[in-house]
Amino acid sequence: MSILAVQYIRPMDDGWTLPHLFKCEDGQTYVVKFINNRSGSGILANELIAYRLGNWLGLPIPPYRIIQITRDLVDMFPVLKSMEIPAGLHLGSLYYEQGTTLLDEVNLALCKNLHHAAGMIVFDHWINNWDRHVAESNLLYIPDQQKIQLIDHSDAFFGPYWDKEEFMDDRDKMDVFWGPLYEMFVPFIDSPDPFGHYVSLVEKISKKAVIQAVQGLPKQWNISREDVTELIDFLMCRRNLVRSALEELRDYFPIWREKG
Repeated sequence: MSILAVQYIRPMDDGWTLPHLFKCEDGQTYVVKFINNRSGSGILANELIAYRLGNWLGLPIPPYRIIQITRDLVDMFPVLKSMEIPAGLHLGSLYYEQGTTLLDEVNLALCKNLHHAAGMIVFDHWINNWDRHVAESNLLYIPDQQKIQLIDHSDAFFGPYWDKEEFMDDRDKMDVFWGPLYEMFVPFIDSPDPFGHYVSLVEKISKKAVIQAVQGLPKQWNISREDVTELIDFLMCRRNLVRSALEELRDYFPIWREKG
């Protein structure tokens, strides 16, 4: 179900997809990505599906809503008209005014949900979210809540350009990621089995749950039924690859390494 955008606020300061802020009929402010962003509507599908899957795993991801933007609202603002924003269904994530991606300036020891960093690493491998481990901009810290939030899954699966052939070719193999963002969480999640809980959740997810996560995409986003079917198979096949793939990270975790 979509919600109506009722007020345009401003563009965001950065972001490849050039998102903008809107206030919606529920009284909340959302960071909205448009269906005609420079990488196409596949980004919106990636973000929404990743949100649904992450939510199923209990991971902290800002709520996403399908946002309806009317022609009347676009016509009121020259910046929207200049971008040729089409009326219709776009995608927004809840905006946190105090949120920061500058994790080097955050005392992570004060964070109340650091255990989810292990789930983040598991999740990124399962959905092939290949850029977070090197991009701090894909993780948000909310100071007043003292919590992290996972953001920006535009490049999940195999990026914005959905291709069922690519899903078919790569569903039985898994790249292993490691980088500075993951590394900063090692002191907080290292244990004899740092990823076990979340790996088990991924392994147990049912096909019904995956189907629910990918269904109901707006027709305006132009995602074919065939590509959706291949993505379901892609995710189901990769469930059982995560545990062995993450074994390659054992040497980065002293306590886990000692157990081995």
